[in-house]
Amino acid sequence: MVGKKLFICILVLLSFSLPLFAESSIWIDPSTGRITVKTTRKQMRELEKILPKLSVQTRQIQIEARIIEVSTQITKKFGTYLEQLTGLEVKESPGEGSSFIYGPKNLSDLSQGLGSLRFTFYRITNENKFETILNMLLSRGMARILSSPRVVTVSGEVAGIYVTTEVPYLSSITYRVVNDKEVPEEHYSYATVGVVLQVLPRIVGEDLVEMSVIPLVGDYEVTAEFGSQHPIFKRQISPTNVTVKDGESLVIGGLISRKKSKQTIGLPVVSHLPIIGNIFKSRVETTEEKNLIITIKPHILKPREIRGRVKRIFHLKYALAQEVARDVRKLLSPDGTIEVNPKEASPNSILVRDREDKIKLVQSLLNEIGTFKSQQRQKIYKLSYTNAENAKKVVESFLSPYGSVKVIKKENTLIVEDGAYQISLINSAISVLEQYNSQPRVEQIQLSFISADKVAEKIKTFLSTQGTVKIVGEKTIVVRDNERVIEKIKEYLTEIDKP
Repeated sequence: MVGKKLFICILVLLSFSLPLFAESSIWIDPSTGRITVKTTRKQMRELEKILPKLSVQTRQIQIEARIIEVSTQITKKFGTYLEQLTGLEVKESPGEGSSFIYGPKNLSDLSQGLGSLRFTFYRITNENKFETILNMLLSRGMARILSSPRVVTVSGEVAGIYVTTEVPYLSSITYRVVNDKEVPEEHYSYATVGVVLQVLPRIVGEDLVEMSVIPLVGDYEVTAEFGSQHPIFKRQISPTNVTVKDGESLVIGGLISRKKSKQTIGLPVVSHLPIIGNIFKSRVETTEEKNLIITIKPHILKPREIRGRVKRIFHLKYALAQEVARDVRKLLSPDGTIEVNPKEASPNSILVRDREDKIKLVQSLLNEIGTFKSQQRQKIYKLSYTNAENAKKVVESFLSPYGSVKVIKKENTLIVEDGAYQISLINSAISVLEQYNSQPRVEQIQLSFISADKVAEKIKTFLSTQGTVKIVGEKTIVVRDNERVIEKIKEYLTEIDKP
């Protein structure tokens, strides 16, 4: 509607304000309200003067998502498969991308219990029935809503919904020499698991929303073979396009998570007796399956709904945006939204949309918890491959005016104090440094007074498991190892290579 009104205004301006040449043309995108004009430079300059005076409002869409976990056993018992929950219609366009499918090929197989849900898309045609069954499951503790985020975006712009967590895993084991002994050090990295939804909504006409939806669901499993330090990560991604009515929900079903657990079952009393009690015990391995169902409901915001909503971007100097967002979200109204690190803002920012009184509450909270005193952190970095003095120079570039870094040379360690945000940046920088310096490099060392064969054996005591030393001349050796080991060898040779 907005686009059409503006189209008419531009057409009138082109027709009457200036001569309309044959090459002039206008295109309108009704979904976004955008208009493309092709005309002469003189006409374009005239339009640029007048357009700012026109009152134009871009249409906005609120995307409400719910991530629901339902036990597979409960699903079978109560008949709440998607077919029965929704009286569903199959997705309007084929999904694209990758989808790992475990289970039956159709819903009739599914209703007989022959496998698991497929990762696919459906439109809810019976909203009341879906909500009634879901509320019953929730009230009885047979299902739970893991998250129900809301975001607001402009028609034609991507909205992101992130319900994720970081899972640590053992990425590498290195060795450092302590008192002439190699001591193993474990290095952990983090993988993101959870649900990520990218939604690109476009308003079509007055009450239809065309959505391009990209769901990415990540999970992990701990196996007996690899243990908790080496979990197996699984990801599902399957983009699709679908058109729904304003306020109509889209259901994504198909992820099944399986959790194995071991239980000890035994006869009462006698199973607890010493020695003979084990005879009356047995260990049973059980597998619990959970269905993950995601609903997405777009709502075209009316002008009266937009009025009174304030958009404010808060840039955080010392607090970490991801941490602060959890506290801010508790202050917002049911219609309020928050976005972490929006693309139109500088890094470590949050974008809040809500009533003016709620925005003031958020500002008061950030004034209280966003100070350096509230966010001051200390982190100790025991470096395995990087010289502490060299690392200090890198760290100093990330420090705030209140931050500090101290070198413990004997232990090759840094002690850093700064805000939570600065510490997060330094964590990443140190990780990159250590990873880079852990790679073996080759260096030729020229001796001045001592022969190479006299120091070769001693040099071997400095080497890591991946290091080597080779004599290539009477006073020349070639060492292959990581940065830190080579530095130690050079320091040692400097002390003894004297006349």
